[in-house]
Amino acid sequence: MTDEQRLFIGDAQEIVEKLEIDLEQLRAARLEGRRRRQLAAQIFRRVHTLKGSAAALGFNAVKDIAHQFEAVLDGARLGRLELTDDVLDTFDEAVAAVETALQTPEQTLDHQQIIQRLASYAESSKSQGVIRSGLRSALPEDIAASLSEYDLQHAREAIREGAKLFIVSAEFGIDAFDRDFRELTKLLGQAGEVIATMPGGPATDSGISFRILYAADFISSEVLRLGASLSQVYYHEIKVELAPTARAGDGTPNPAVPADGIERSTIRVDLPLLDDLIANAGELFRHTATVISNALSPAPPEIPLTDLRTRFVAFEERLIRLRLVSASQAFQRAVARAGRIAARNLGKQIEFRIEGTEVGIEKSLADLISDPLLHLLRNAIIHGIETPEERLSAGKKSVGRITLAAANQSGRIHITVRDDGRGIDVERVAATAAEQGISGKTLSEDQCLRLIFRPGFSTSREISDIAGRGIGLDVVDRAMDIAGGEVRVATQRGKGTTFAMIVPATLSLVNCLIVRCHDRLYAIDAGHVHLPATAGDASDGQNLPLVPLNRLIDQSIEGDSAGQFLVWRRPAESKSAAGVSGYRIGVDEIVAVQETLVRGLGRHAYRWLGICGAAELFDGTVTLVLDLPELIRTTLETTGS
Repeated sequence: MTDEQRLFIGDAQEIVEKLEIDLEQLRAARLEGRRRRQLAAQIFRRVHTLKGSAAALGFNAVKDIAHQFEAVLDGARLGRLELTDDVLDTFDEAVAAVETALQTPEQTLDHQQIIQRLASYAESSKSQGVIRSGLRSALPEDIAASLSEYDLQHAREAIREGAKLFIVSAEFGIDAFDRDFRELTKLLGQAGEVIATMPGGPATDSGISFRILYAADFISSEVLRLGASLSQVYYHEIKVELAPTARAGDGTPNPAVPADGIERSTIRVDLPLLDDLIANAGELFRHTATVISNALSPAPPEIPLTDLRTRFVAFEERLIRLRLVSASQAFQRAVARAGRIAARNLGKQIEFRIEGTEVGIEKSLADLISDPLLHLLRNAIIHGIETPEERLSAGKKSVGRITLAAANQSGRIHITVRDDGRGIDVERVAATAAEQGISGKTLSEDQCLRLIFRPGFSTSREISDIAGRGIGLDVVDRAMDIAGGEVRVATQRGKGTTFAMIVPATLSLVNCLIVRCHDRLYAIDAGHVHLPATAGDASDGQNLPLVPLNRLIDQSIEGDSAGQFLVWRRPAESKSAAGVSGYRIGVDEIVAVQETLVRGLGRHAYRWLGICGAAELFDGTVTLVLDLPELIRTTLETTGS
C-alpha cells in the first residue's frame, strides 16, 4: 500500500464519522424541507469527495458504493425521493459498507447487495417529482432559460412547503458590489431561500444589477429596510401552480447549525499528552492554592502572583495549541489527494512547493477550507498549468510550479494557491460577462475578476471557454462567507494566477507590539513593523513620512500622537501609486512587546476594516488588534491623502 493510499484511508475514515452524524441529523429533520435540503446537499458533497479520491487511488469497492450513493442523494436533494425509514436505513448501511471496505482494503468483499439497493432507489427517483411546465412558463423567459434542473426542483420544493416565489431585483455600487451582494443574499437567507441569481441588466458607471429568485413566506418591511442600506431593492411575486404530490412536511426551517456557521470538528489527542495536561492542571491547582494562602498573609509577596499568571498563560497556550493542525499537514494532504494524481493523469510535470509550515490552523477551520483548497489546487493543475510542450513553446521550463502557502498575519490566516501557468484571460471574462448583460467596458480588471465568484458567472461552460478558471468558485466564496473571510485573486496573462483565502482565526497567538494612543491601548502585529525608535532618533525610517496613529484609526481625535514611532515598510512585491516605500507611525508610547492571545470577532469581522480581533493583555485589559497595512491602504492610499 502506498503512502497516498494510507493517507486516503485516514481521510476517508474521518468523512465516514461525519456522515454518520449527518445521517442522524437527516433522520431527525427529514420532514423539515429547508434543513433536509441542506443536509442532503452536505452529505452529497462528502460522498462525492469520497468517490473521486477512491477512484483515483484504486479503492474500487468504496468507489462503487459511493457512486450509487451519490446518485440516490442527488434525487434526495432535488426532492425527488421521499426519505422513508427504509431509505434512511439503506443510507446507514451504505456508510457501514464503506467503513468495512476501508478497514479491509486488501480483501475483496461482496457489496453488490447494498449497491443494487442504492441503484434501485436512484432509478426510481428519476421518475418522481417531475416539474410541470407551469413553473417554467410562469417565470420570465430569460430567467427560466438560465435555471438548472436543480434550481427548478429547489423552487418546486419550496413552493410545495408553502413558500411564495419572488424575483428580487437589486442594484449595487460598482466599487463594492461583491460584498454588498453577499450581505443582501445573507439577509434574504435568514427568512427564506435564495434559489438562484442572474445578471439584472447592463452595468453602468455607477452600478451593477442582479436578479435573485427567492422563496419565502413573505418579504418583511424590516428586510427591505436593511436591504436598502446595501442596494436599491425591488421585488415582485411570481404566481405558480404546481401539480399536487404526496409529500409530508410542514416546511418549517430548522437550521440547527452553529451560530458562526462553522461545523464543529473532533480532534485526536495522544494519551501521553492528555495525561501530561491532567498532571499539569493538578500542579497548577496546588500552586494556586499556595499563592492564595500567601496572599492572605499580612505582607503578601508580589512575585508568586506574577509567577502564577505566567503559569496560567502557559497552560492556556498549551490548550490552544491542541486546537491547531499544521498548515503543512493540510497542504500535504491536498497535494497527495488531488495534486500528484491529477498531474499524473494529465501528463503534466509539476513541482509542488509548500510554504508557511510553522503556521497552525484550527481544526474546524482546516476542515472548512479543505474542499475549497482541493478545488483551487485541481483548477491550477487542470486549467492553470500548461502541458510541457505548451510551456516550452512559451519560453518556460517544462516543469510547472504550484505553491501552497500559509501565513498568520495579526490573527488572520492567509491561505494562497499560486501557479506559474497561463493566467486568466480577463478580456474573455469581460466578453462572457457582456453576453450575460454586463458590459465589460465599465469594469476594471479587478472588478472583472470579482465577477467570477458570483453565482451565475462561474458555470463550467462559460468559464472553461474563457481560460479554464472559475469553475465553481462560488463554492470557495461560500466557504469564506461562513468563515467570515474573503477570497482574492490576482493574475497576469502568461505568468500565472494567485488565489488567496483570508480568514480570521478564532484564537491565535501573535507576537504583538502594545502601544498607547490618546489614553487607549492597541495591539499591532510585531511582524509588520521595525524596531521602534524615539521621534528624535536618526535611525532607520527617518526619511519616511510621519503619520500619527490616531489619524489612521480616528479622524475625530484632535492632536497628533508622535512621542514615539514605529517603522512600517512596504513589502517588496507591493506598489504605491505615490511612490512611498513606507511610513513612520507616531504613537504616544510603546508599552511592551509580548505574545498575545488574539480572539476573532466572528463571521462579520470583515465589516470592521483595519481591525483583526481583540486581545487580552497580561493585566486583564482587553484591547483591539489593528491591521496596520490595511489601515494604511484604506486611509492613506485609497483616499490619496
